[in-house]
Amino acid sequence: MSATFHKTIFDRMPNAAMVLDTDLKYVDANEAYCRAVQRKKSDLIGNYIFDVFPDTPERVAAVKEVFDATLAGEATSMESQPYKLELPNGEIEDRIWQISQFPIRCDKGEVEFMVQRAEDVTEREELRTQRDVVTAELHHRVRNTLAVVQSIADHTALTTNDTQSFLKSFNGRLAAMSRNFVALTESHWTGLDFETVIRTELEPYAGPVMDRVTFEGEPVKLSVRASKTTSMFVHEMVTNASKYGFLTSETGRLHARWWIENDMLCAEWRESGVQDVTPPAETGFGFQLFDMMPNMNVQHQFEPDGLTLTFRVPVSVSVSSGEVSFEEA
Repeated sequence: MSATFHKTIFDRMPNAAMVLDTDLKYVDANEAYCRAVQRKKSDLIGNYIFDVFPDTPERVAAVKEVFDATLAGEATSMESQPYKLELPNGEIEDRIWQISQFPIRCDKGEVEFMVQRAEDVTEREELRTQRDVVTAELHHRVRNTLAVVQSIADHTALTTNDTQSFLKSFNGRLAAMSRNFVALTESHWTGLDFETVIRTELEPYAGPVMDRVTFEGEPVKLSVRASKTTSMFVHEMVTNASKYGFLTSETGRLHARWWIENDMLCAEWRESGVQDVTPPAETGFGFQLFDMMPNMNVQHQFEPDGLTLTFRVPVSVSVSSGEVSFEEA
């Protein structure tokens, strides 16, 4: 086959390819390579590769070592090799290539040139990085979730006297976690609005009587962790309301309001329309749960027609996302 035929194949190869001489100066580059590096062939031919694509000394040294090995007669390759690409507008963009090199010898057997084939794998590596991050985050969340389940089981066992009561309370709390998980997933794990958390826990119990529930407060977007914590608290309050509070009476009502004041998230849960309200003889799981967060101040008042709970917890607001996070002690 003629040299012209080989040159035509080289130029039309779909993969980026170029040829360097023993001084690491460009001898040739195909169309795919020129497109990949956003250079004209005339900008490459005759120029030292590291003058055309300068990089940090560490990166240049690593690549040059591989090139020297190729010119010494070895076939070489480099996985996920980063390099800096200067765009026509002057911006610098980090790209990742998978490259392989092989030597071209003259009739005497000496290496005259080095051919490099390259594939831009930037998007693939970004997807792999994202996958690794998601996997690590999933492992972290699973471990945390299992720890929470174990804690719920332990505390539920302390506040129930028989297996049936345990299962009912425990399953209810797991269902609350599940609802919270679904809501967070639908929000792409960016946290939930405070009112959304309350509604998500109320509706399975108070669906038919939601017209007796009123909300008052500006939109407050909670962080993921604050959403989980709030969901657990609200679930316990709803459970108590279904046993002893406003959900047990046809005239029972709930007014929930919240506001942020002096770096504190404040909330009030006011039940009314209930007859003969008396304080419980024993401390239930809900009040134990409040004690598990020492930075939260919880006040409760049993009135003749219902219960009033007020909450105050220090918060910080993310400048970038606007999410509200609970400050820990």
